[in-house]
Amino acid sequence: MTGRVKTIVAALVLAGAFAAGWVAQGWRADAALAQLRQDHAGVLADIATKTRAAADAVRAYERQAGLALAAADKKSTEDLNNAKAETQRLRDCVRAGTCGVRIVTRYVDQPGGAGPADAAAGGVGDDAITLDAGVSERVLDLRDAIAEDAAKLGYLRQYAGQCERGGVMGQE
Repeated sequence: MTGRVKTIVAALVLAGAFAAGWVAQGWRADAALAQLRQDHAGVLADIATKTRAAADAVRAYERQAGLALAAADKKSTEDLNNAKAETQRLRDCVRAGTCGVRIVTRYVDQPGGAGPADAAAGGVGDDAITLDAGVSERVLDLRDAIAEDAAKLGYLRQYAGQCERGGVMGQE
């Protein structure tokens, strides 16, 4: 064999070894890429499972919160209706003359004060003042307004508590 043929054979052997190394490296890269794809698919499946579980938990909480608010609304409405019915009963009683609206006055002994001996000085003492029909109506109107406001405040407290438990409030 001549030197030139040896060089060509050596070059061909070197090229063959290089090609074989290239193919083997490709196989290893393909295997690594397949493993990465499999790992990535597992991570995505895990994320999807956790996302589904979180979404289900949020929906369950929203249902529970909705039921709690509906119950609070129902109770507030019932309380308000009961208070209005009682006020209407009192109005009817006042109009019929079978009862009246009175302001009860009592002398209260203050610590360090003059005491009961001075009760007559104010001219009030223990007594009750009966109000006329117009003033009685206004007092009953105030009673109605107070009952409505109390019902609204009770409902709003329930709503705010539900929001706070849900993490809606207090984030700034």
